[in-house]
Formats: sequence, structure tokens, C-alpha cells
Amino acid sequence: MLFNSFEFLFLFLPATLGVYYVLRRWVAHNAALVALTIASFVFYAWWDIRYLPLLLGSIAVNHVLGLLIEKRGSQPWLAIGIVANLASIGLFKYADFFLGNINAVAGTEIPLPGFALPLAISFFTFQQISFLVDVARRETKTSGWLGHGLFVSFFPQLIAGPIVRHNQIAPQYEDTDRKDDWAENIGVGMSIFAVGISKKVLLADNFEPYAASAFNAAARGDEVGLLEAWTGALCYTFQIFFDFSGYSDMAIGLARMFGYRLPINFNAPYRARSIIDFWRRWHITLSQFLRDYLYIPLGGNRKGPARRAINLALVMLLGGLWHGAAWTFVFWGALHGLALAWCNVLNRFRPNGLIPSMPWVSVLCTFLFVVFAWVFFRATSFDAAILMLQGMAGFNGVGPGVSDEPFIAIAIGLAIVWGLPDTASVFKDWFDDVTLKTAGLVPQKGLRFTTRPWIAGTLAFLLFLSIVNAWNTAEFIYYNF
Repeated sequence: MLFNSFEFLFLFLPATLGVYYVLRRWVAHNAALVALTIASFVFYAWWDIRYLPLLLGSIAVNHVLGLLIEKRGSQPWLAIGIVANLASIGLFKYADFFLGNINAVAGTEIPLPGFALPLAISFFTFQQISFLVDVARRETKTSGWLGHGLFVSFFPQLIAGPIVRHNQIAPQYEDTDRKDDWAENIGVGMSIFAVGISKKVLLADNFEPYAASAFNAAARGDEVGLLEAWTGALCYTFQIFFDFSGYSDMAIGLARMFGYRLPINFNAPYRARSIIDFWRRWHITLSQFLRDYLYIPLGGNRKGPARRAINLALVMLLGGLWHGAAWTFVFWGALHGLALAWCNVLNRFRPNGLIPSMPWVSVLCTFLFVVFAWVFFRATSFDAAILMLQGMAGFNGVGPGVSDEPFIAIAIGLAIVWGLPDTASVFKDWFDDVTLKTAGLVPQKGLRFTTRPWIAGTLAFLLFLSIVNAWNTAEFIYYNF
């Protein structure tokens, strides 16, 4: 079920909250955790119950491996765990892709297994790998079966993140003496949730038709004119941001309703002054995962500029492949890897940006590169991507007239991403200092829900408006990854 669906908002969420707080108040903390874990399994099984055993098996296997690593050392258990997790995601997500490419290159006819992609496999597999590595590094300790099960399956972040590390959330589950105020939790959580659902329903879903029109035309092989190509590319740029950051806000808000704090996943990425800065602000938990578990083990920047460039390229290639089993995703990752390497070279000569006195030039150049790269991320094939880029370059002429609506939508999108603070900046008071610093935010006073009635009124209105308009809402983009 979608976070913005009626069965979730009016049945699943109220029932889960009610049972959770009743058990915590009048029974026991662990009883409440059991109920929350069962609810998370129900939430996952709602999509396709056939894949619930895969999630349960992943929890069981990785919990046992974590115990073995903790008690007997990392070898060979860490290697077994990493291989097992990668084999699982490889079988379900990449088997057809790799076998299809082997058939194309070698002329073979190996049958493709055609497995359906289990929901959230990319996200919970990464969490399991990070857990095993952190146990091996002695950066976290294993928890009980219940704690590990909830760490993996917690429904607010199970489907599309944020990618949570064990030492970020397990201590919160294990705190049996927590005295947080349920009314404050629900008030704060609902406020953040209201911003997230507004991004999804009122913004992302309204950008989608304009983006789909241009990209679908390119997928059919039609020439795309200048106006349609640029409106399509820009609308997708805003759609994916509001869709994914909206999901992350909703996940953080839902977790807070139960008293738990998830890491921040976005920090105004379209105001970044370089691609390095962009990846510190976009999908922050994935960037940190790739940095800590791939880039640094490969040598990071410790072995000279050439090796650093190679490491960045490799990490972003794999990051692109993580998003989807298609060469367009790999190429998108390669573009960002090259841009990261170039920015590191440029920083040696211009550490304060292209033109220090005019930072907006750096912001604009970074934004345009991101728009360009999103074309390959969204396009269904290289041919479709090339048609879109040809249109953006004006090779197909201006094209037929485009209505005013997409231009108005783009103007609104630009005003929001460049003129308004991001969610985490607005609600700084409700995040702890460690969470803020990890996301690149300076801890300071934000806006207080309890002392600013006009904020509460605005958020309530946005929540109402989003629910009213949620009839035909689409799935979140990152549900496909």
C-alpha cells in the first residue's frame, strides 16, 4: 500500500499507532516492538505475499551471520554474508540483464529466468551488508532477533529508504525506558509527513504528465522539439526530486510518529555548487553507503589523483547499476563519476567555485548537468535519450507549440528548489545534532510547530489538500529500484 493511499492513512496507520502505544503504555516496550514488526511484515506482504519469505530469510541468515562474525571473527563469515546478499539481489534484479548481454555478445540463447523484482530488495540488501560490515569493524553490536527484524523491516523506510545503519536505529529500539511523549511524536511526525505527502501528491504527480509526454515520444522514436524536450527534462528533474524527497520526508515523519528518528536523506540538492556538493545533498544515505563501504575500501583519495578518479568512476558506475539493470543507468552513473573526478581536479585550481563572486553560476552549471544526466536515467533506451538530447540542442527545431501549464509548473519548481528551505532546514529543532551534522546541516533553531500556529495551520491545510487529491496518485519512482 502507498503512504498516500486511503487504506494506509485511514486503516493501517491509525491501527498500528493505536496498538503500538497501548502496548507500550500498559503492557511492555518489547510487546509494542513485536506489534510494530508484525505490522511491518503485513505492510510488505500487502504488495506481494510471495516475497515475504525472501525478506524473512534475509533477516534470519544475516542475523546468524552477524552473531558468528561477532563471536568468531569476520572470516569467513563476512565474505559469505556479502556474497550471499549480492547473490540474492543479483538473481532477482540482474540475472536477465547479464544473461541478455551474454546472449547478445556471444550469440548464445541462454534462457532468461524472468524473475519479478521483489519490492525493496535493493534497500534491505544494502542495510544487511552495512550491518555485517559494521559488526566486523566493531562499530555496532548485534541485537536480538526482534531488534534485527525491525531494523530491516521497519515499514516507514523499508521500501525506499533512507538506508539506515544498525547503530543509528538499534539503540532506539533497545531503549526500554524511553519516556518520549506520544502526542509530541505524532504531532511532529505528522508535520513532517504533511510536507512529504504534499511534495508527492501536489508537486511530483503533477510534473509527471509533462515529463512522460516528452520521454514517451522519444521512446516511440518520434522527433522531440526544443520546447517539448526541455519541458520534459526539467519536469522530470522536479518530479524525481519531489517524489523521492517526498517519500523520505514521509518515512522520517512516520518513524517519528512512533518515536524513532531516521537519518535525513535530502538537503536542497538543486542548490549544490558542484557535483561533489550535489552528492552530499542528494540521497545522502546512499552516498554515505557508497563512500564508507566501497569508495574508502577501494583506497578513496589516499593513493593519488589518478587512483581517486578511477575509484570515483567505479563507485558511481556501480551506483548507477544499483538503480536499475539497464545500460542507461550505468551510463548515468558514469557521467556522475566523471563529473566528480573533474570537480576534484577543478577544486585544486578554483576551490571556491567557478566564479567565487557569483556562486549562482556554479549552481546553474551544476543544475544543468544534473538535468542532462537525468535524461539517461529516465529514458527507456539510449536511442530515446539521444532523441531527447537532440531536441534539447535544437536539432529538431522548436517543435509544435506547448501549452503554458508546463512552463508555469517549471517556474513553481524553480521557485521552490532555489527559494524555499528544505524540509530538514525548516524542522531543525526536531532532529538531533548528530543527524543534522551528518546531513551537512548546522544545528540551530528552526521553526517550532508548537509556537508557530500559522505553520500548524499551513501544514494541516497541505495535508488535507493532499489527501483530497490522492485518488489517482502514482507509485513512488524509487519503488522500482
